[in-house]
Amino acid sequence: MLKKIEHLNYYELLEVSPTATSQEIHKAYERVRRIYEPNSTALYSLFSADETTAIHQRIEEAYRTLMYADNRNRYNELLRHQNELPEPPPPSPPPAFKKLPSAQPALTLPLDYYQDSMEPAQAQPQETPAPPEKVALVSQFISEFSGAAIKMLREQRGLSLRDVADATKLSVRYLEMIEEENFVRLPVRAYTRGFLTLYAKALACDPDRMTADYLKRYDAARAPKTK
Repeated sequence: MLKKIEHLNYYELLEVSPTATSQEIHKAYERVRRIYEPNSTALYSLFSADETTAIHQRIEEAYRTLMYADNRNRYNELLRHQNELPEPPPPSPPPAFKKLPSAQPALTLPLDYYQDSMEPAQAQPQETPAPPEKVALVSQFISEFSGAAIKMLREQRGLSLRDVADATKLSVRYLEMIEEENFVRLPVRAYTRGFLTLYAKALACDPDRMTADYLKRYDAARAPKTK
């Protein structure tokens, strides 16, 4: 179950790991800030103007806290006190050095020994990721692109939600909403269609078919209930 935004800590809000570097934090901040811009029309159905402004202010506060070492250390201590962040592991002991035996004179063998005894090394096969064509072929056997089917294709492609988020510039939270079919929290139809198109391209699927299938489920779920 997704946390409410006001309950997210700063790492969760910016969608970064507690071990993230300053560059990773800055990159995440720029992405999240654009998503929750106070004037964004994509969010008007999800949050009020005051709520969006408050979220934007919290994002700025998270960025200022995590970008500066002193602020970040104090915040980490607070999270540990609240059991939201594990204690840092103890430093590793220095490696123990063993005394090496005195060097022995090298044994020199005639050149014809190496030529007769050494065989060319056999190349080891390396695993390669599944090509997009294979993923596209798998998608042909899907009868309907539901949220579960989209998640299955992503996992078959070997992609995490973070991989898709980086490729599409969409928030991980929106990708989760699509896969979980959280139609109530997804934005208006036009924006959801755009999100689905980007997601389909990241999975090497037919964007028209994927959006058409998914939006049928979206429309049915959001249609007014008749008595």
